[in-house]
Amino acid sequence: MNNQERNWLNLFEKNTTEPTTWHALTTAYSPELEIIRSRQFTRAFTTNSDRSIIYHKNTYVLPDNQTKEQTWEIKQQECNLSDGVFHPESENMRAISFDNDTSIWVAKQFIKDKMFGSEVFFEQEDWRYSIIPLYEGGSLNRIVLIKENKQEFPSKVDNTKITELLGKWQLTTTQVKPDLAMSVENFTEQKLKLDSIREDNKQWFLPEQVFVSLPQTIIEGKKITILVGKQISDNSYKQIQV
Repeated sequence: MNNQERNWLNLFEKNTTEPTTWHALTTAYSPELEIIRSRQFTRAFTTNSDRSIIYHKNTYVLPDNQTKEQTWEIKQQECNLSDGVFHPESENMRAISFDNDTSIWVAKQFIKDKMFGSEVFFEQEDWRYSIIPLYEGGSLNRIVLIKENKQEFPSKVDNTKITELLGKWQLTTTQVKPDLAMSVENFTEQKLKLDSIREDNKQWFLPEQVFVSLPQTIIEGKKITILVGKQISDNSYKQIQV
C-alpha cells in the first residue's frame, strides 16, 4: 500500500455502506472569544462497497427550524491525490490523516480576497471535536469549535479550559511529509508547555479544553504555523501543527 492509498484508508476506513451520522453543535467565537453564533447540523457519511466513493451529506438546522441539505461525492479516483484528499467543495484544501484518530483539512495556500482556513479533527469513540480558524482578507475572522456525537446532538459546550499540562507526559510524534510519507517517533517522559510556537502567533484557550496558537494576520507569500491541541482525557493530550 502506498502513501496515497494509506491516507485514503485512514481517513475513511470507519465509514461503511451503512450511514455514520455526526450530530454537531457548532459555536463560532470572535478573536476576542465572544460567541458570534451557535447552531446545529449533521454530517452523514456512507460509502459504496469498496470504499472508493464517499457520500457526504450535511443537514443544517436553520433559525426558523427549517433544514437545508448539501451533498457531495468524494471519489477516490478523482480526489485522492499525492498530497492529500481534496473535497469537491474546496479543491484548494487537502485532507491528511495522522493514523491516530486525528486528521486535518488544510488549505494549500493563502489566496488574497478569499477565505482561508483549516479544520482539525480529534476523535474518541462516539465523540469528535473539530476546530476551524478562519481568515478573511488575511485577518483572523473567527474560530469555530464543533462538538459532535454519533448518537445525539450535544446539549452544551463544556466551558472547561486548560492553560497548562501538569506533570510529565510520554510523547509520540507523528510526522507526515508533503508526499504523505509518515514517520513515528517516541520520546521519554517530559513536561509540556502550552505556548506560542512563533513570535507572531497568539494563544487562545477555548472551552472543551482546546488550545490554539495562530497568527492574527496572514500575508501572501509569508510562512505561517498553526497549532491546535485538545486534552482528550486526564492522561491524553493531542495536537496538530502545520
